[in-house]
Amino acid sequence: MTRAAKLLAVPLFMLQAFFFTFIAWHRFVEVDEGFYLMASRLVLVHKKPYLDFFYTQAPLLPYVYALWMRFTSISWTSAKLLSALLTAGLGTLLYVQVCRLTQRALAGLTAVLLFACTTLVFAWLPVVKTFSLAGLCLFASYVIISRAQPSRWAMVIGGVLFGLSVETRSYLLLLVPMFLWWIFRNAATGVRLTSVLPFLAGFVVALLPALYLFFRSPELFLFNNLGYHALRSGAGLIGMWGEKLRAILASFLGRLQGNGIQNSILFFVSFGFLFLMRRHDPSRFAFQLAVALGLVSLLPTPVFPEYFCLCVPFLIVSAVCAITHLVRELETTPQRLAAAIGCIALIGIYVASSIGDFRGYLVTGYGALELRATPNEGAWRLEQVVEVSRAVDQIARPGEIVASFAPMDIFQTKANPLPGLESDFGLPVSERLTPQQRLKYHILSVSDLQADFAAHWPRVVVVRSPILMTLITGASNKWSDGEQFRSSLIADGYTLVRSIGGISIYAYPPQN
Repeated sequence: MTRAAKLLAVPLFMLQAFFFTFIAWHRFVEVDEGFYLMASRLVLVHKKPYLDFFYTQAPLLPYVYALWMRFTSISWTSAKLLSALLTAGLGTLLYVQVCRLTQRALAGLTAVLLFACTTLVFAWLPVVKTFSLAGLCLFASYVIISRAQPSRWAMVIGGVLFGLSVETRSYLLLLVPMFLWWIFRNAATGVRLTSVLPFLAGFVVALLPALYLFFRSPELFLFNNLGYHALRSGAGLIGMWGEKLRAILASFLGRLQGNGIQNSILFFVSFGFLFLMRRHDPSRFAFQLAVALGLVSLLPTPVFPEYFCLCVPFLIVSAVCAITHLVRELETTPQRLAAAIGCIALIGIYVASSIGDFRGYLVTGYGALELRATPNEGAWRLEQVVEVSRAVDQIARPGEIVASFAPMDIFQTKANPLPGLESDFGLPVSERLTPQQRLKYHILSVSDLQADFAAHWPRVVVVRSPILMTLITGASNKWSDGEQFRSSLIADGYTLVRSIGGISIYAYPPQN
């Protein structure tokens, strides 16, 4: 990596941080963000995932965001800033890797441009979900492991980073064989078997927190990470193969949640020209990881195109490195000029295809699945979510228990969530569980909530339309308008004390 390329790394990080922060603060709120933020807030008060509240992912993310908010503020602004910084860090690491592999600062800058303009990146990495944290850790591990003859301590750090990615998004565990095979294949002949040990040692160390939670309660750990996912779609842990095929087609041909033109360019350019690269070239390993990630991302049921955002940095590495190598191998000036014009045209198409998606995720709401089920798109604007939180603080006493069907509406308040309603993903599976299981897994059912309301507990209830009732893709009753709960509350003596863009706040009695 040249000195000029190194000098550009810091300003590039700052530019990306500004860009992704803008995206994070102006993008429509994603329905899952409140769930992750509420989990982080609960961790701040020493509650543990699985043991104290329902949490459907690997356990690292709420601890990272809780630590960040402890030193900043418990707010949407702070949390989204962290997501933006993680995304900017990933983009900068991508730049460093491409510059190192190509010895061309221009190639690194091209990689950053593609990264920032990729719909799957700007739409899904700067949000408060597992993608930016898992993606940064996974890509950092790849960067370290792919270096020529890394030291033992470097291998340990690579193992730790990979373990952290698994602790953020658990199915990344299935990539272990690829990392081990790369390490084994590129090690010196006499030390191949022992070369994987430092990586495995770091990997195990990173998994210790998850192992602690597992040994505290294997049943709770396995239900939250596996059992719930087998229940939520009705098709088992891995099923709905027709829906998975549609997700693949949507990734290459469609635009919903992603951009088929961009995905096709990255994949087919990499696939078409990667044979030019040496067998042990790290860019080939990046393409292999991208393909493996794509296959692994198909396993959850249901599957959404957004899951493939983790493939993007690896595809950019392989595509940019392959094209750079191709241009470098051309012998005549006319050939290089033609190749340069072709590359510029392809980059232009790539960037231009994202313009509509910028507008969709920041202005119109196109691509946000939950917006299609609500009459008021403003309810998913960050400003309105914060306005609802302020209203809750005016109605509820500090520390008071509040029932909110969307954790996002009370995350930035002084109120506490109703136990069993900390997540909006429990309700869709609640009827498939026995009362004893619901109690053990910290999940409330519709009947449980209606019984609580009949007993006037809690005093304040927030109802947002729509309410997630099932995760089955295409199900006619996936979303509920909340009318059954509104009717139940009114029948039980609750009064509507505030309505903000279709979000209703009820209290019993209406005055403190």
